[in-house]
Amino acid sequence: MGCNHCFNDHPTTVPCIRPESPPEDGEALAGMGYGPLVLVRKLGAGALGTVYLAEHPSSGAHFAVKVLHPHLASNRAVLGRFYAEARSAQHIIHPNVARVLDVRQAPNGHHCLLMEYVNGTALSHLPLPLPSAEVVFLLSQVLEGLEAAHACGAVHRDIKPENLILTTGRDGERRVKLLDFGMSATLAAGFSEEELAAGMVVGSPGYLAPELWVRAEPDGRADLYALAVLGYRLLTGRLPFGGGGRMGEMLLVHKPSKPLPPHILESRVPPALSAVLMQAMSLRPDERFATARAFRSALHEAMRRPAFGCLAPPAFHVRVEDPEGKGLLPVFVNDVSQEGLRIACDGPLPRLGARIEVELSLNGWVLACTCDVVRLLPAEEARTWGGRQGYILHFSGPSDDVRRLIAQALAPPPAEPSPDAELAQLLSRAAACSQDPYTLLAVHPHADFAEVMRRVVQAERRLEPFWQRSLPAEQRQALEALREKVDTARKTLSEPLARARFDASRGNFRGVARCLAAGVQLNAVERLRQAFLAARPDAESRARAIFDEGILLEAQNVLDGALARYAEALRVDPLNVSLHRYYQSLIQRMRVEAREPARPSASP
Repeated sequence: MGCNHCFNDHPTTVPCIRPESPPEDGEALAGMGYGPLVLVRKLGAGALGTVYLAEHPSSGAHFAVKVLHPHLASNRAVLGRFYAEARSAQHIIHPNVARVLDVRQAPNGHHCLLMEYVNGTALSHLPLPLPSAEVVFLLSQVLEGLEAAHACGAVHRDIKPENLILTTGRDGERRVKLLDFGMSATLAAGFSEEELAAGMVVGSPGYLAPELWVRAEPDGRADLYALAVLGYRLLTGRLPFGGGGRMGEMLLVHKPSKPLPPHILESRVPPALSAVLMQAMSLRPDERFATARAFRSALHEAMRRPAFGCLAPPAFHVRVEDPEGKGLLPVFVNDVSQEGLRIACDGPLPRLGARIEVELSLNGWVLACTCDVVRLLPAEEARTWGGRQGYILHFSGPSDDVRRLIAQALAPPPAEPSPDAELAQLLSRAAACSQDPYTLLAVHPHADFAEVMRRVVQAERRLEPFWQRSLPAEQRQALEALREKVDTARKTLSEPLARARFDASRGNFRGVARCLAAGVQLNAVERLRQAFLAARPDAESRARAIFDEGILLEAQNVLDGALARYAEALRVDPLNVSLHRYYQSLIQRMRVEAREPARPSASP
């Protein structure tokens, strides 16, 4: 028989999780006033409350208002925690965290949270798996927001794909926004002692850190665990431990072994990146990264490893003990051999026969050793062979590691690899269409935004394998340039306002129509149109003349001709919202008439 709390079968020693589906309040608040705002429509509902889109009528600005469910507001503990968490979240000000602006009781008695409205795509809607570089970009954005939040003492406790929105900022840059700080803790405040004794917890089972299943007070490392699980899913398309109501049993009763690393499931994932996520996903908090900044640094370092093709060529550096006792100082090395080093030095020379401390480093491999000064090269002698003054060091009993490091420093640079034929073909095809983002992404100019993002992901996946190949410098630079063009195409076509600007410049009114349907604000479209018309002074009058021709044809019931003239007018003035509406209304009229059976003609 299922548990009375969560309706899943599990041992009584395993905690259960409260379902996230809230009871229906039956409240329809659209049209309600909230200060100077008006609730326009319902955006969604969760366990804690219902979220509405709110508009400021005079400016057209949009906000989000979360209305606490009345049955929860009647619980003093929940209500108190709701206000406390909201006021705490107001202190988190970061581009990657959705702002909490106000919390108060509305005149009708509802308790409301005013938030920044984030218009974008939830990470739960992205096609998986994603390229490694894209996953690191998304996780890094979230970690920057978490770093700011944790510095304020706030822990999210319920990081999941639905709470992360990929949007585009006013600067045109893609940005991930983290929503709902503290809401999980608010919901948990409503547990009774009986429920707590039964092990009730709040959160998404697949992402919940193990310590949260045993009533532990979480710190920021619980958020890092959830984010690592999210990264695992973005890279592989699956959760590491599975999910559902049996998650607690897996973690606490069976004590599962570690899941397969991501690079085992997806060969395109760099092993170094896989290792970082596995560490952040450790079941014990003290085995994870201590801070969001440490996690983010590890992600970036993983992407610079040789397996990903981003490491700089070897660099050999030497520091030697200063003759005046100032510690180890960097020096210029004129020559390297298995026996020792020739050092250039403009300052005082060491004593002949002295034994000095030396530090050798090669691409992060740092070794200490001792050397003997076997010869001095004063300025007079150095000038005879056109060199600088200095001295010669011999290694004193070098270790095997020192010998290996010197051998690597002496190794000839690798030969320039031959051009990759497959990449050459790809670059050649891309060069012919790189100026048009639609052609570059092989997407139709009238495609919807979901199709655009699908094509972007396909393009990024197509490029990713080349980064792990040995390429000549010229091809690698061309590959980097192509990746930047794909990124520019994504920025241009995946955000409605940016796409509307681009489509208008090409006369692609059907693309602009996609942007209008996506909910771009009309005042923003009008600003775009004014800038568009300023650069084309006669466009509005030409479009009006063409439109008037369409009106005459429509009056004569020549609908196909009228529609063609309206389309031509829109190509000239593609941001004219009124003309778009007129065009669409005629299309709807023609569809209705096409469905209606022909009426019999009247008898003579």
